[in-house]
Amino acid sequence: MQVTFLGTGASLPMPKRALPAVALSHNGIITLFDCGEGTQFQLQRAGLSPHKIACICISHLHGDHFFGLPGLLASQTLMSRVAPLQLVGPQGLSEYLRTTQRLTGTRPSFDLHITEVTPQQDYLALRLAKATLEVRALEHTTFCLGFCFVENDLPGKFDAEMATRLGIPEGPERAALVRGEPVVLSNGRLVKPEAVVGPPRRGRRVAYCVDTRPCASAALLAKRADLLIHDGTFAQDEDDRARETGHSTAQQAAEIAAQAGARRLFLTHISARYVDDGSPLLSESRALFAQTEVASDLMSVTVSLRERD
Repeated sequence: MQVTFLGTGASLPMPKRALPAVALSHNGIITLFDCGEGTQFQLQRAGLSPHKIACICISHLHGDHFFGLPGLLASQTLMSRVAPLQLVGPQGLSEYLRTTQRLTGTRPSFDLHITEVTPQQDYLALRLAKATLEVRALEHTTFCLGFCFVENDLPGKFDAEMATRLGIPEGPERAALVRGEPVVLSNGRLVKPEAVVGPPRRGRRVAYCVDTRPCASAALLAKRADLLIHDGTFAQDEDDRARETGHSTAQQAAEIAAQAGARRLFLTHISARYVDDGSPLLSESRALFAQTEVASDLMSVTVSLRERD
């Protein structure tokens, strides 16, 4: 599982920070969180194929988070995409896309499945390929969604040394045991999976909570997250400005990460105030949550499995 930050800026595109977009690659499939203007170019720079995007999650209908979407869809049609694409976002997303498609005369060459979330929905869980997408409403100046990508539980760790001692040959027998199937060896011995396979491992969790004040929903999405991507627009001396504009400070993001028991925190949606120096955000957050980084454009992070749950 790989997370690539395509755009980490706030409100306006900047040479050093593009508008919000994060790509999560899992088993060769990409889930895209937000699609700010310029996301197509950032995908190219990151070496990620838009054809591998299976789901796009739009947090809210402020332009810096989704003005890149019509262009991305149009480009996929020009490239003769046939694979279906799932969109998840707030109510109004379908209307926006219908209007842009009508006015520009473009129609997708592929099936577009749109799931709209209304303000009346507190929680939504959607099935993805080998994962679940959890959706909750955050607290912003407009209706805004946060997401958590929850990988399905994985088979337990295979004990190759024990398998060798039991005389299990490499090949189909070992694969069957990993799948949870008992096998009969050539000597007639029955081997059950639990003899060589540990208990199931909890799937990895990546939470995406941007354009939000600190809130209970963000903490719920971030609960035991292996990687939390959180709004860190301002330093603490801009607390009033953060509250007014519906954003979080780096310190507040760290408090959420600590409260939720997250493993790692990446601050994003960085104000232009810190475009050349994010150290104020980093130092404030690390004072409360040591495993903090300030995300930068094209930064790529591997999300590893926990050794112990």
